[in-house]
Amino acid sequence: MAEIFWIAIIVVCVAVEIHTNSFVALFIGLSALVAFVLALFGLSYVIEALVWLALSVGTLIVVRPLAIANLRRATQPRLNGPARVPMTNQRGVVELTVGDEHHPGRVRIQGESWRAVTDWPIELPNGTAVVVRQAYGTTLWVEPA
Repeated sequence: MAEIFWIAIIVVCVAVEIHTNSFVALFIGLSALVAFVLALFGLSYVIEALVWLALSVGTLIVVRPLAIANLRRATQPRLNGPARVPMTNQRGVVELTVGDEHHPGRVRIQGESWRAVTDWPIELPNGTAVVVRQAYGTTLWVEPA
């Protein structure tokens, strides 16, 4: 019976991931696949559920940000090309909370305000010291200094 439950979770996660492309359901579904294999070996449902929960949380916290960063680098449009002013390794301070590309913020570098995003799994709050890792057009990719 547990096998059917895990297969249902996997199928739902695949369907959700196909429609959202958010890399959340993917990792939950892969964790359910591991729980399904454990069910085939006859482990208790409690152990299966704990493994599924631990793997889901762990992969969402550790692997998902890395996967998104690698995907972004591979698909980054280069219409504007690299910034003309060498901005990499410049240091600045967050003016407006900086998140991923869907939640850009602002950083102040050398007295100028720039649009900024980060690959970090958490947003960078106002006042955070940052360093520029790459720049495309007028958007800077920053991380905590």
